[in-house]
Amino acid sequence: GIKNLPIITKKLIDNGRDPQTPVAVVRWASTPQQHSVVGTLETIAEVVHQADIKPPALIIVGEVVRLRETIDWYEKRPLFGRHIVVTRTREQASELVALLEEHGADCLEYSTIHIEPVDDYQVFDRELARIDSYQWLLFTSLNAVTYFFKRLYDLGLDARSLGGPRIAAVGKTTGDELLKYGIRVDLIPEKFTGEGLAESLIAAGAGGSRVLIPRALKAREILPEMLAGAGAQVTVAPVYQNVPPQGRKEQLREQLAAAEIDLLTFTSSSTVTNFLTMVDAASPEELHRLLDKVTIAAIGPITAKTVAQSGLKVDIQPERYTIADMVDAIVEYYNNHQDSAG
Repeated sequence: GIKNLPIITKKLIDNGRDPQTPVAVVRWASTPQQHSVVGTLETIAEVVHQADIKPPALIIVGEVVRLRETIDWYEKRPLFGRHIVVTRTREQASELVALLEEHGADCLEYSTIHIEPVDDYQVFDRELARIDSYQWLLFTSLNAVTYFFKRLYDLGLDARSLGGPRIAAVGKTTGDELLKYGIRVDLIPEKFTGEGLAESLIAAGAGGSRVLIPRALKAREILPEMLAGAGAQVTVAPVYQNVPPQGRKEQLREQLAAAEIDLLTFTSSSTVTNFLTMVDAASPEELHRLLDKVTIAAIGPITAKTVAQSGLKVDIQPERYTIADMVDAIVEYYNNHQDSAG
């Protein structure tokens, strides 16, 4: 259609259509790359040429084009034209990507974390065998839930094995994930952080309890330290590990160097540290040069602190530490920065 547009418009005019009939051409309709132009039968071929519109594109002819507010609806979404990097694991990126794309963003998935089971389940298996001796079982992430139950099932067990301890989750999302396994949590803190969880547990009288925390092989120690400081007997049982993924490092550096990225999203401290490993800047000066015009969003204060420790500045941080609230904060930020559209 686009290649033959001059022929199409000429034939329409030759067959009696008014040369001033409105025409719209929409490239990549209903995608983050949507681009629409408007002209008349007489001018549209030149308009398309000047705008460098290439296939695939949709051609619309007639008075309906005057309803351009409808035709370019996608381009009016708040994140349209924004190129946003999603650094979550591929398994967990879908929710964030879907919400960002719903607002018109062009999402670039650079998974900075690959999740694997731990090599040695010795500690976990030992403590699971005496789970009834614990008063609390704590889940601090979606991955902890996933890999806890994976190992539980591999051992021929199920949720009936967890009748002894009370169960707490670091946040609503983790609590919702546990519900999928038939587990209703007893406690979710108001602040969705390790500190918030520790404070809520101590307030609930967990100071003298035995506490089991299935988690990543490497993780922040603040939760077990705070609980131990309050008199709890805490056992950490690794069930998964974060491994930096391989590949795409050069592509990421090229896009940063070419200023093709508007926003970086970080949903955990691990995504920050592994992203910096992928970028592999030779110096702090090179890192700042690559990210000079890139906006940074962090899901919460712990992640933001990790960003700050690398010498970078967080521009967006939601009040509630959830994916949905993070996206809302990103939309609000760009609604307030319309003049800097990409």
